[in-house]
Amino acid sequence: MIVRTYNDWYQEHKKLLMQKVESEDHSKGAELSAEVVPYSHLKNHMLSEDENADIVIACDDDGELDDLAQILIKDYFAAHPDINLLYGDEDRVAEDGVHLDPWFKTEWAPDTFLSTFYFGNIIAFRSAAFAMINPGKRKASYYESASSLRADTLEELRARSNEDDWPVRAWIYGTLCLKLAQADGGYTKRPADHWDEFPVGHIPEVLFHGDHRVELWNGNLIKDSLTGRYNVNSAATRLISIIIPSKDNPEMLARCVHSIENHANVPHEIIIVDNGSNPENRRKVQQLTDEINEDGRCIYIYKRGPFNMPAFYNRGAQYANGEMLLFVHDDVVVQKTGWLSHLSEKAKLPYVGAVGMKLLYPSSNIIQHAGIMSVEEGIVYKLQYCRNDESYYFDFNKGVRNMLAMSGACLMVRTELFNEVGGFDEENFPAYGGDIDFCLRIFERGYYNVVRNNMYLFYYESYSPENSKTREERQLQKPREMQLLRELHPELAGHDPYYHQYLTQDAREPRFRINLEDTSVK
Repeated sequence: MIVRTYNDWYQEHKKLLMQKVESEDHSKGAELSAEVVPYSHLKNHMLSEDENADIVIACDDDGELDDLAQILIKDYFAAHPDINLLYGDEDRVAEDGVHLDPWFKTEWAPDTFLSTFYFGNIIAFRSAAFAMINPGKRKASYYESASSLRADTLEELRARSNEDDWPVRAWIYGTLCLKLAQADGGYTKRPADHWDEFPVGHIPEVLFHGDHRVELWNGNLIKDSLTGRYNVNSAATRLISIIIPSKDNPEMLARCVHSIENHANVPHEIIIVDNGSNPENRRKVQQLTDEINEDGRCIYIYKRGPFNMPAFYNRGAQYANGEMLLFVHDDVVVQKTGWLSHLSEKAKLPYVGAVGMKLLYPSSNIIQHAGIMSVEEGIVYKLQYCRNDESYYFDFNKGVRNMLAMSGACLMVRTELFNEVGGFDEENFPAYGGDIDFCLRIFERGYYNVVRNNMYLFYYESYSPENSKTREERQLQKPREMQLLRELHPELAGHDPYYHQYLTQDAREPRFRINLEDTSVK
């Protein structure tokens, strides 16, 4: 069969998946009982007086489970006794039976979860785990009035008739799934010796077929979570050290610094690292420093040397006084007040690693950076050159996302974490890859890196004189450093937990597309 569409791919893939399932032993999974409950009935079902099966499989009312879903889910729970909550992939089936709109999801992504309910239309959890968020196994009749129960029933009826189902969604999202994820360590650092294992399970196969195109559940459904909701006031208690390398680029540096000053309303200091500007440009940078240094908030470090961005960042960090370090290229321009607070609100959290931000090409709506992924062919900037005013792959470019790595053009990290990983590797990655290696080392220690695609900066990379001057030399070093990345991080070379294994592995493809050439079961 020639595979031209997702429907073709799915049919061929399903045949291979069926063969795999038929060849496996399912005796352990068969020992677990399971029941399927529609989302609209889930709250009342869990709070009822009835005894629940070992596993509750909950899904949207509009659609149906795949015929392999129960087998795969019970087998997964049997093989992972420490996992209490999991989710799967899904698609949509049109009236003519054609499969459309596949949603291939990432592994557990705690900050993505706070941005949107990416579990979508299919979840499963152990009934016994419900006690973790319902102490004493209280039933609805123990603490809810009859009128409250009647109200829940009305909510259920409204949901079934596709009317306002906000209360039902809020309970599933913010009370059930969020609390289960928190109880299972979903918002704590993963153990360094098991950094590649996640506390919430994911079955990377299509388990649910919806009747309609997916409607994302917004993070506003979560109320009063303890996982770093944005608070502009709390950022005022932390000093942020902003480290900006620059050489012979005083005009662009001044634009960068002034944009920071105009849009920074929290305590910060600026550290300029200059690796050899000529005397005239050095004088201009000193003058810029004096302009903003009346209260001692700016440090100017001058030391001649070759281009080595990791070395510049490490040098600036040695002079930093802040609890947070923000590394910024001198050709970045800030657009909106609040950006520092939004960065630090994530970076302050103990389970979070490095935090970056979406970057647009200057004075445009074109994405330059929305997160870095690892595919079989190498490192790829997903959605590069795509329009930011459009939505891609279930709003990937609009929310807060967990990613393997982000661009060093704007990267924040706690000072203690910077020291824990030993800073940037200036010996192995002087030209390319230092920011990626830094992020991967953080991820391999069990932290979750974050890119804020709900905010953006302008990045004038191609306009920088220093970049233009050294580009040819750096380009010659790029293949060696990219290969070294693969050698130093073999487990993540071509295997990205935040990029699904069934999506294209072509590094030249910026969008999220199915790898139609490979229908095998991974």
